[in-house]
Amino acid sequence: MLAYRLQTPVGSRCRSMRHAAPVQVLPTARKLLVLNVATLQRSDNTLNNIMSAQSLVPALSTGEDFRISANIETAHIPVGLRKDCVLFYTPDTEELAKKVSVQAGGAITLGSIKWKKFADGFPDLFVENATSIRNRHVAFLASFTNPTVIFEQVSVIYALPRLFVSSFTLVLPFFPTGTMERVETEGDIATANTLARLLSNVPPSRGGPTSLVIFDIHALQERFYFGDAVLPLFESGVPLLLERLRQLPDKESITIAYPDEGAWKRFHYQFKSEGYPEVICTKVRDGSKRIVRLKEGEPKDRHVVIVDDLVQSGGTLIECHALLASLGAKHVSAFVTHGVFPNMSWVKFRADLGVGAQDGFRYFWLTDSCSQTVRDVRNKAPFEVLSLAGPIAAALQI
Repeated sequence: MLAYRLQTPVGSRCRSMRHAAPVQVLPTARKLLVLNVATLQRSDNTLNNIMSAQSLVPALSTGEDFRISANIETAHIPVGLRKDCVLFYTPDTEELAKKVSVQAGGAITLGSIKWKKFADGFPDLFVENATSIRNRHVAFLASFTNPTVIFEQVSVIYALPRLFVSSFTLVLPFFPTGTMERVETEGDIATANTLARLLSNVPPSRGGPTSLVIFDIHALQERFYFGDAVLPLFESGVPLLLERLRQLPDKESITIAYPDEGAWKRFHYQFKSEGYPEVICTKVRDGSKRIVRLKEGEPKDRHVVIVDDLVQSGGTLIECHALLASLGAKHVSAFVTHGVFPNMSWVKFRADLGVGAQDGFRYFWLTDSCSQTVRDVRNKAPFEVLSLAGPIAAALQI
């Protein structure tokens, strides 16, 4: 980073090392403008675009709540700070990467990596046209949903910043070890911390630390697991849900439900501006079993949408659905950012094809953060995929 002190105080003089002639500077207020070296290397290199970076300052100093209320939107990024980017991807995220490129309208081009293996099973990797990305903004769209591919992807993630790129952004839509974020018994290993430490050691690029984009990390306190060598950016899939709810024919009868108090604390502020009524469920123990019960709210005759960050086996969502249906909900839908669904557990979710909540889920919305799940549930009711391509494209313009 280069720091330029503009408009120095009265009486200050500039002197060249070879010329003695002083230059008088007019008196005005002092202002510090910080520019990234990559900004000076843009193709247009116009002073107007460079100075437009100052317009971002108010947005960074408004003192807003650290929780996410809306994702970044390309239209809100100053023209002088927008950038062209080369996006690399894994075979698992190729479909999403292509959608991101389309959403960017030409600002993001796709890079290519050869993913092969040696005879012993270890990765044989090659970044094609590696010299062509020098002084370019580079990103990598990762997928850690399968632990067997993490090593080969980390190898690429560690290599790309060292290819003399201007900046490097790692997009990891789903942080898979997020549910193991604490130690309850001595001997437990918080693997969320382990993965965060691994990603915190990504080498810096020429432009500085790596930026890391994650959607709806399981616990907000996990942001503090990342070291100072990376810059985490935490986004959310909920704005995609809000946009979809506005399109529903029965949007006036929507009620938002949370399967437990943790989900309410995590997401309720994102629905405040819409004025949706809320239902909060809670889990109570009955011997060795956990039972979902209503804590507060009224679901009767409403289209109730259950909101959570992820689903695995789906047991909690199914129990919550049964409770809401028994209390008179007209329809029950669900939204999760991350549809993990190990062992094809998604097959347990039946569709309400318009008859009523007793039959099943009216809609089950999820994002494309887990690509294998997207392929499994495509064109199968009640599932509907809300793509993260737009929010990712906007995040790569920063």
